[in-house]
Amino acid sequence: MKKEDPKIEQTQEHQESEQPYDRILPPLSITDEQNKLLESALRIKIMHALADEPLTSKQVAEKLHKTPGNIHYHIIKLFEGGLLELVRTEAAGGVIQKFYRSKGTFFHSENFRGFQFRTEDKIEHFTTRLTLSSAELAAFQRELMQVITTWESKITQGDEYGVEFVIGRLPHTNSPSEPEVSP
Repeated sequence: MKKEDPKIEQTQEHQESEQPYDRILPPLSITDEQNKLLESALRIKIMHALADEPLTSKQVAEKLHKTPGNIHYHIIKLFEGGLLELVRTEAAGGVIQKFYRSKGTFFHSENFRGFQFRTEDKIEHFTTRLTLSSAELAAFQRELMQVITTWESKITQGDEYGVEFVIGRLPHTNSPSEPEVSP
């Protein structure tokens, strides 16, 4: 993966084409190395903080109630890993401020095979079946992503928890699960 030089300023063309990001960005395909960078709830929160608008490390730290040095460290790692883009730089009182933006807030990795929880660490395992049309499936996915985004973006305390959702189409069976009723 080619890494960009963190000192490169945004071009005039990029500045003019800048569009505000939607709250939920499409899934970003990531490498194994990028997946390792995202094995932290704090880094996920940083990605969300930078999804709506470009911010500096200090602004993200204020938003997340963390120290600027801690957030700056994580932002540099995410940027060097290709998960953030440098949108612009500004000189302010002799200091160069760098404004970063997330390239995504949901991620897809070919090699991620889910969490391997120890039995004593499992909190909940929920399984169900739904009958959904294509439109209903899309609405369900949007609602589920909104719930996840809300919790990933909140200022929270405590232990980290892995959350995994799998949605898949079940094979059709030859016999219907419910008998048809004639009027």
